[in-house]
Amino acid sequence: MGVVTALTRLARENATVPEAGFHRSWYPLCLIGDLAAGEVIGRDVLGTRVVAWRDASGQPVVQSAWCPHLGADLSIGQVVEGRLRCAYHHWSFDGRGACAHIPTGDRIPDAARIFTYPAAERWGLVWMFNGERADFPLPRIPGAEPDTIDCTAHARGERSWETWVAVSNGVDFQHLRTLHGLPGASMPETLEVDAGGIEFRVESPYHLQHGRITGTNSFAQHLRLGGVDMFQLFTGTPIAPGRSTGFFIVGVPKGESARLPEVQTMVDRLNAEDAPVLSTIRFRRGLLTASDRHLARYFKYVDKFPTFLPPAV
Repeated sequence: MGVVTALTRLARENATVPEAGFHRSWYPLCLIGDLAAGEVIGRDVLGTRVVAWRDASGQPVVQSAWCPHLGADLSIGQVVEGRLRCAYHHWSFDGRGACAHIPTGDRIPDAARIFTYPAAERWGLVWMFNGERADFPLPRIPGAEPDTIDCTAHARGERSWETWVAVSNGVDFQHLRTLHGLPGASMPETLEVDAGGIEFRVESPYHLQHGRITGTNSFAQHLRLGGVDMFQLFTGTPIAPGRSTGFFIVGVPKGESARLPEVQTMVDRLNAEDAPVLSTIRFRRGLLTASDRHLARYFKYVDKFPTFLPPAV
């Protein structure tokens, strides 16, 4: 769980990266459909820029976007012979980040490599882990597997808030009643906390809410209302402090895809009701009461969550 504290002078001056880095968590990078074979895409995330492409086996690769030669943006490069080739001087890099070829025939410097993030696909999204290795599995949706539900993934675009603040909604049971007008919302007795997440379950003969926070940026839940099941996942990736990009997934049991539009309508309403508050909040951990005990536990969890900075190029 080590922390790399190297920061480039430029990053410090522009204040795009917190001193300790961003949380070691799985972050969504793009929709699976955005990353076609042979294509290269760039994204500004976590105070830096990354590049994504697919290797010869079709697996996603996510790496630092800056070429170690002169700093060209590798997202304007190409995938050639199964490697990522820089557009400037055609240095090429393999899926582990090592420079594999320099056209001039010069000896490849030992330091000629780019940082490679763990990457994977799930729930219609391409994910990257902010660390040299993944500390815990990809976000899961309680009660669901990719082959047991029909689901669709959606991009929400840029948002003016911190992902970990937005995810606090997952255990803010008061706001379900006040902001979203759900008077029947129940509060669980306890939260189960592990190294990679927080989970809870509230059930009665009439409803089920089984929720899980993964890392500090993803909240998923299985809801059953009146015998009808639905699944949701809300997630996002910091761009820089105070700015993030968001995604959400809606799902229904396999074979019930005709119900997806109604679940999306519900999620769109929840998002629309949350957005004015989250985009204007001056967040602080203020005067918490007994009813905020689960929020208080979440904030302690966030405080202890490890962070990471990739090595500076």
